[in-house]
Amino acid sequence: EKFSLDWHLLAAVAYQESHWNPRARSPTGVRGLMMLTLNTAKEMKVSSRLDAKQSIEGGTAYLIKLKRRLANRIREPDRTLLALAAYNVGFGHLEDARILTQKGGKNPDLWRDVREFLPLLSHREYYSKSKYGYARGAEPVLYVDNIQYYQHYLQLHSLSKQKKSINQTDVTNKDKDWEENKLPGL
Repeated sequence: EKFSLDWHLLAAVAYQESHWNPRARSPTGVRGLMMLTLNTAKEMKVSSRLDAKQSIEGGTAYLIKLKRRLANRIREPDRTLLALAAYNVGFGHLEDARILTQKGGKNPDLWRDVREFLPLLSHREYYSKSKYGYARGAEPVLYVDNIQYYQHYLQLHSLSKQKKSINQTDVTNKDKDWEENKLPGL
């Protein structure tokens, strides 16, 4: 609520980042539930990356910052999907991929087009001509795909719990109605 973002999205990001492990650590030094670098943690005023609340708030604030850095003309859901890719690979590498996308005759404001060009950043012929150089470009594509999958799963799970709760309420109300309206002696 604080950030006006769907909790399913944030839960999906945290699951993709750390499998909801607040003490997670990667070989590259990122830590916590939202796997923040030291620099990102400092930038987002996170004093302890291992504190789940700070990690979620810092990671969320950073995701929002990335979304705001994108051109205003980029609409949802592409804005969020591109920001997620930047969260994973870095904003500079995302911009390199967007430039490649445009040079390739596709729309750099659409995730479906940019996702085709991101993997090229791991090929010398492309990264040698890019401003930010080499990137494991296939990783952010898989990262965004996984987050979309997890988010969808969490939304369906929430919906099924709501339906179950509504159905249980309906059954309880029907039982009450039957009790109130039954004929005397039944």
